[in-house]
Amino acid sequence: MDAVTEFAHRTGKTPPRLLADLQLYDPESKGLNVLCEPPPYVDVENFAKSLPLQHKHTLVLRPDWCIIPNSTTVETSRPWTVVSICEKCRMHIEVKVDSSEPSLLESGPCPTKDNLLHHFRYEPSKSRPINSTCLEAHRTERWKDVRVFTCTASTCPTNVTITTRPPILKEEFVKLLMDKALIQQRINTYSEEKGASLSAYTVLKTLQKYLQNALRGDQRKIPRGNERYKFTISDECREIFEMAHFKDVQDDDGTLLWEPPTLEEINDKNSAIHRDLCDMLEETLSLMDQNRDYSQALVRQNIQRAEDSIKRVLRSNYNPVTNWTIDLTKTEHPAYAVLGVVADVNDAIILWAYDRQRECNPNGTPLYFEFLSVLATGRASDTLQIEVAKLRSQGAFTMKDLEEACKALGVSSSSTNEDLIIGIFRARLKDAPRQEPQMREHLRVIGQAKNSAKIKQAAQKAFTDVKGAYSWLGVPDPETQEDQMVLSIYQIRISDSPADEPTAKEALKVIAEARQSPLLLSHLETGSVYDMPLDINGAYASLGISDETVADDLIINVYGLRLQDAPSQIQDLRAALRVIGEKRNSTKIKDFLQTGQNDVQTRGSVTSPVGLENIGNTCYLNSLLQFYFTIKPLRDMVLELDKYQEADITEEVVQRKRVGGRKVTKKEIERAKKFAEHLRTLFQNLIKSSASAIAPERDLAYLALVSSKDEAEGRASVSGERPVITIEDVDDKMDIDQAPPSEVQEEDAASETTLVNDPQEAAQGEDQIMADQDKKDSQPDEKENIPPDQDECAVIDSPRIPLKDAAPNWDNSNIEAPLTPPPDRTPPPIPLRPAARRNTATDINMFGRQQDVTECIGNVMFQIEAAIKPDSIDENEEQIDLVKRYFYGKTKQTLTFPNSSETRTKEELFSHLLVNVAESDRDMYSALDNSFDIEQVDLEGREAKRYLSISSLPPVLQIQVQRVQFDREKASAYKSNAYLNFPETLFMDRYVDTDDPALRARREESWRWKEELRQLATRKADLTKTSIGPDIASVLDVTREWIEDLQTVQTDGEEDMSTDLGMVTTILEQRAAAVRREVELIDKNIKDLESRINQQFTDLRKYGYKIHSVFIHRGSVTFGHYWIYIYDFQKRLFRKYNDQYISEVVDENEVFRHSDTDQHPPTPYFLVFVRDDQLDITEAVKREIVED
Repeated sequence: MDAVTEFAHRTGKTPPRLLADLQLYDPESKGLNVLCEPPPYVDVENFAKSLPLQHKHTLVLRPDWCIIPNSTTVETSRPWTVVSICEKCRMHIEVKVDSSEPSLLESGPCPTKDNLLHHFRYEPSKSRPINSTCLEAHRTERWKDVRVFTCTASTCPTNVTITTRPPILKEEFVKLLMDKALIQQRINTYSEEKGASLSAYTVLKTLQKYLQNALRGDQRKIPRGNERYKFTISDECREIFEMAHFKDVQDDDGTLLWEPPTLEEINDKNSAIHRDLCDMLEETLSLMDQNRDYSQALVRQNIQRAEDSIKRVLRSNYNPVTNWTIDLTKTEHPAYAVLGVVADVNDAIILWAYDRQRECNPNGTPLYFEFLSVLATGRASDTLQIEVAKLRSQGAFTMKDLEEACKALGVSSSSTNEDLIIGIFRARLKDAPRQEPQMREHLRVIGQAKNSAKIKQAAQKAFTDVKGAYSWLGVPDPETQEDQMVLSIYQIRISDSPADEPTAKEALKVIAEARQSPLLLSHLETGSVYDMPLDINGAYASLGISDETVADDLIINVYGLRLQDAPSQIQDLRAALRVIGEKRNSTKIKDFLQTGQNDVQTRGSVTSPVGLENIGNTCYLNSLLQFYFTIKPLRDMVLELDKYQEADITEEVVQRKRVGGRKVTKKEIERAKKFAEHLRTLFQNLIKSSASAIAPERDLAYLALVSSKDEAEGRASVSGERPVITIEDVDDKMDIDQAPPSEVQEEDAASETTLVNDPQEAAQGEDQIMADQDKKDSQPDEKENIPPDQDECAVIDSPRIPLKDAAPNWDNSNIEAPLTPPPDRTPPPIPLRPAARRNTATDINMFGRQQDVTECIGNVMFQIEAAIKPDSIDENEEQIDLVKRYFYGKTKQTLTFPNSSETRTKEELFSHLLVNVAESDRDMYSALDNSFDIEQVDLEGREAKRYLSISSLPPVLQIQVQRVQFDREKASAYKSNAYLNFPETLFMDRYVDTDDPALRARREESWRWKEELRQLATRKADLTKTSIGPDIASVLDVTREWIEDLQTVQTDGEEDMSTDLGMVTTILEQRAAAVRREVELIDKNIKDLESRINQQFTDLRKYGYKIHSVFIHRGSVTFGHYWIYIYDFQKRLFRKYNDQYISEVVDENEVFRHSDTDQHPPTPYFLVFVRDDQLDITEAVKREIVED
């Protein structure tokens, strides 16, 4: 039992257990500390005796001191505090829950799919418990007991601080205020009226008045000679006034007075004086309510119990159950406390809690398994009993099993002599060979309990010949197998079942000696069999890491935890860590293995890129900058900035400078040049630094994340927004007939607006998916991302609004449209800015403002273009430069009219396309089709068809994945984690504008098929969905059965309707069969159409794009983390850029797929493809290390 209890302090408890223990907690109790100490591992009777003789707290909220969520959904971005008072003992209890700090893994707080509830462990080093000195000092001042708990889940940052204060009105004070004899004695002393009396309620009311006046700022002193004071309180209660921080003073004529605390002291909400006054008032009100007459109303209105609020902030979300056989009127079974749960949790939580306790204290596994078995029986739970049986079949045993095993073999449970135990076992086995199976099982249990490999090996049946050894290892056709194959089978066996290693070694020895194999004997003699490295899966399993994409520093932290739990396994753990380090080619892990330090700056390599340190939630910006660095033309231009940038910002330069369809001011050009210079410095450091990671300059981050307009106005709009093709604008107007930018915006005052309508005035479609601005504002400021702004979330997959009010002067030919992109309306969010170290308050505020992904890209690219000279100027005075040439393409919108040869077209620039994954999993082509497919629109009262094509493809094709959606029923934003299947090579032929009649015919055929598909889906829904739930065929079957039942119960006096009813049942049966046949036919046609659509363009492979970069977000709409995968076309591999950590990707499934079992899986947010005939414009690694 000592081995069990040695690490019991590592175990934890669920939120309902924490609350149950809190309700019995008394810091002054000298018995068992139920809140902080592990429960005693004893039987029911002794467990009941160990509990403190303490009432169960009845906790009442103190709303003025609470900070609790208004709704059932608890935000984890800020701390929550529940302050309460016990109605019985007047103990003051404060529960503070904080989930806002970072965790080992950048994920969300519990509960999650893997962790059903929090699992809180007491942290003695962070707590400040009371001691005997504090209790002694309580005579003159109040003590404060502080206990801290943290969640044991590595993905959860939650900590709970429970602060307990004693009642300020001690028992002797209460007696002075409420004892009838003492009150009457005061009256008799000071009153001349015979027979006068006062109730305790009146005395308390007087004290209440004094306290309330003081808290309200009434600075009048209380005359101690006042009759009301003498009758009700008197100087017998002077200690009460002293505890309330009243001062004993005299006025000029010697009158004794009580002087209340000063206004400064009272108004300081954090002072002990203010707290003590409020606590005393709350206790007085509680005593008044308990001692009032039935005719008197409650002094405190709307009293609320605190337990529900505590459960809410602890996120104790589960449905209580009561369908077991244990009598809840008796003492709760200790099994619940040992497992850290309470009696009304469901079976799933009990099993999860069992696993958590076992992981926290492996030595206690037999005890936890025993209590799990007890609960399985006591609750008469099939689920628990099946799980117990399963665990037992896998070798689990209880403490009773261990006792029986020791008794059966005659072995002392405290014996540590392995040879003695094995010798006793062999002697017993020799005396009773028929009991060999039972004896070996007993020995296995003892070996497992003592963690003795030698005893467990002896429990395995020894091999008597080489045939048995071959059979045990599973070597097929032993006579034909070479020694190397036997060795490989051995290694696989011990990798799959490490517990079998001793027996496997014995089998290999028998085979080696029989074969006289130098190879096998050499491995056995040198021990290199065990020194050979694990495979990568085995290495991660050894450390208990299930997510192989986690960062290097987290792996090192997990290694440290495992080593702390099992120091004897240091060689195995280091071997596993070394395998992972070698596989990842991680300099950080290799250096850690050499130095034992995790915080040293590691040296970079000429074969690996330089990481970027996160300087304050800049993970998305780091990913973006790494991506831009790998595009050679852009990188070279930035490095040679002096050749490309605007030298002197003359009036002529300001007049001609137009980027993004608007003028650029002189101030913006100057600002952009500063940004470009900082970017050049960063690129130079990425090339020449000898370190493995560097920190970007804060000024660079500030200029990248805060636009000039934000800086000037402090608003959330961004200058120079980048265009995105969504088919629909917010008002869904095709604006190609609007005046060009030179006619619309001539004044500098208008240079901050975009060409189309202001977002505030844009009409919003009924079915557009948008995130409410109010909801956005309510999101936490310290999380990695937030829901998008309402005006920034038009989604291409939502139904489009018909065109109306379009200008009439469409050109009937293919014209060149203005190079003026429409405004960007599509956000995914990016993290907060780091706190800016600048001179103005505006800078600091804007640096902390959240922004959208495309908004950040737009701000960066706008500033690069604003800083450099144009290569040329187009007919709309738009600047044409390197950014336009490499990152921009053109789309062409086409309108056709039925029964008319009229065709209208419009071309416009795009920097990235948008695809939506709101509804379900899909592949890239079907997602893009929603942008380019034909649709019916209404234009000037005329029906028209509109479709989109690409008239000019860019070398770098960027695609944004729309994941932030809005749930209308819940009125909240959410992140869609739907899977997007994107290929290594994307062929854009089907979307390219062409005059080829064959290709156009294919597109039109595909559009017809999709229309047929929509009609079939609608028809199937009509046949399979009803308002009551079951499909139509099932409804018909039920109706027929009901009519048949009517026939069987028809009485003699009723008219014979059997013939008519028979006809009805026949018709219903035939109709149900017809419906099912039609559904089967629809399914077949749907499958056929989907196959034809998928194969329609597979032979078109002229315009190919290779995947280059994948921006990943992991988290929800309110928190998360970004990183990026970038493909190195020279070395033909992906690298993962996770802030300062860069590692080579071993399995490309990590890039192309994400887990469907993770609550917050990593999902792609932004994809970059490069033309397959221009791959030389990328270069992932460019290092010219310069020694310091």
